Amino acid sequence: MRGMTRCLPTPRPAGAPRAAATSAESIVPAANQPASVAPLLGGAAGLVLLGIAALTVDVPVAAWCKDGAWPAAMPSGLVKIAGEIHRLVTLSEVIGHTVSVVILLGLVAALDGALAWPRWRAPAFGRPARQPTPQQATFARFLGATFTGGILTDIIKLLVDRVRPRAADFVTHGSVWDSFNEAVISTVTGSRSNINSFPSGHSAIAAGFAAALAWKYPRGRIFFAIFALMAASQRIVSSAHFPSDACFGAALGLVGASFFLRWQPWRPALLPPSGRGSGDVTFNGSPAGDAV
Repeated sequence: MRGMTRCLPTPRPAGAPRAAATSAESIVPAANQPASVAPLLGGAAGLVLLGIAALTVDVPVAAWCKDGAWPAAMPSGLVKIAGEIHRLVTLSEVIGHTVSVVILLGLVAALDGALAWPRWRAPAFGRPARQPTPQQATFARFLGATFTGGILTDIIKLLVDRVRPRAADFVTHGSVWDSFNEAVISTVTGSRSNINSFPSGHSAIAAGFAAALAWKYPRGRIFFAIFALMAASQRIVSSAHFPSDACFGAALGLVGASFFLRWQPWRPALLPPSGRGSGDVTFNGSPAGDAV
């Protein structure tokens, strides 16, 4: 119509779409981005030093846990609190027991869509990077980090014998080195498990599991560390291990985890809205380039 002007749309700057994509993608870890394992190795080194120091208190701590009695002068209120803590610690074995950890891993995989059970056939078996999907590769790392330390402890148990506190006679053999003494070990009866105290496999699995959980869900790392500490404490208070066994076992768990957690876990890439006027946000399920 005469006298009216046609309104044309303002041209969109050429760099605008790219800026939006960059903003959306900035919250996603880059493909093949390495993750630092220095905290794991540093923690393992600290646990080794703590384990060496714990050798000086192994026998008195183990003897007190085996006796199971609170000090007579301890106030009744503190006895009740300590009893509740002891009960909680006793239940914490599930965090380091192989079967229960497998169940917990199944729960993690069921709740997290970015994880999937890995393929066990060749060529996928052996290296996470050979898994068909990034979800399977990430979970393969998760499993490797959890259980490698436990495998290392089993190997050491075949090479080093040590009497468990529950099978030790601290009255006759009061030195920490008596628990490694072949003459003392030869007098132990019952299952061979009674001379497999060093190191703690439960503590290794709990530490590896906690490391894997912290790698995938870093906001909960403090809680995961507490769970691992509780599992290691349970092995001591139940007279299954000396304190040094728990320290060295947890160190092996962290070392084993460091073999698998050298790269960031895969996450679906967040993409900008796909259509004009659409506020929907989509996720890119393409592989993020697991390199190991």
